[in-house]
Amino acid sequence: MSVLLYGAGIVLLVFALIDIITRGEDQVRGLPKFAWILICIFLPLVGSIVWFAVGHDWSANDRNHGRYIEPDRHEDRYASIGHARAAHGDKRVNGTEQELAALEREIEYWARWSSERRASDAATPAPSEPASEGARLRRAKEAAGEGEPTPGS
Repeated sequence: MSVLLYGAGIVLLVFALIDIITRGEDQVRGLPKFAWILICIFLPLVGSIVWFAVGHDWSANDRNHGRYIEPDRHEDRYASIGHARAAHGDKRVNGTEQELAALEREIEYWARWSSERRASDAATPAPSEPASEGARLRRAKEAAGEGEPTPGS
């Protein structure tokens, strides 16, 4: 049984030393790397346990090993829309409102176009054979409000 504990202590010491050596200076807490190495060598079991408990920096860094880190968005820096306007002016807020108004106008246009199209389709009898490519192009241009197509287009 003592051989098993002694072997576990050696394995823990080896892992601790490898971990200390491979860590950067910014990832070591409390003491310099050299001091942690000396502590682990002179006090193998206790030094290794203290290294993993205190000296090892477990915080997320460039390699976060799959832990989720919330993205840092600039919108989150402001408590309210008033604070964002004070920092950036009304440019973005007004831009968003203008974009929404343009989208609403587009929705109204296509709804009107669709209802007119349905009304014109109901008024005209269906052709007995499929329409030619030129006729479909002419109808599409008329629906879009464009003039007569130019020859060769």
